[in-house]
Amino acid sequence: MERTKLLTIALVGLLVLNLVTIGFLIRQSGSPPGPGAPGEGPARLIIDRLRLDAAQQQQYRRLIEAHRRQTRTLAGQSAELYRRYYGLLATDQPDTNQASSLSQQIAANQRAVAQLNYTHFQDIKALCRPDQQADFAQLVDELGQLFARPQRPGPGGPPRQ
Repeated sequence: MERTKLLTIALVGLLVLNLVTIGFLIRQSGSPPGPGAPGEGPARLIIDRLRLDAAQQQQYRRLIEAHRRQTRTLAGQSAELYRRYYGLLATDQPDTNQASSLSQQIAANQRAVAQLNYTHFQDIKALCRPDQQADFAQLVDELGQLFARPQRPGPGGPPRQ
């Protein structure tokens, strides 16, 4: 009898935990978006911090679109690599050579993402006038905090920049 009671208590506890988790997720996904279009938060912040004029903002928006396209491509490749990598676990004897190769490809993909982001910010820096360079330097100090927060993928896509 005691074992049944313990299992019942554990089951109720897990059910409550699941309901709390689902409530949290619904609340998080239902939170109102920031100003502007999705992904506008970092863009708006950068525009404001660097005091970009209208022409610079237009160039910056083109940079963002190119960056997003490249990011989507790399994210798609990453998802496929991870799918294949973890898919190896479904076999009785995973091929360690293939696992090693996929692991190296995943690392190369992550390096490509880092390089893409670095180049993107070099391009932003190139947009800045001399009087905006100090603002850019200050922004660089904050980049780690700005982009370190976890970003959830949007519908059908990778995290937005």
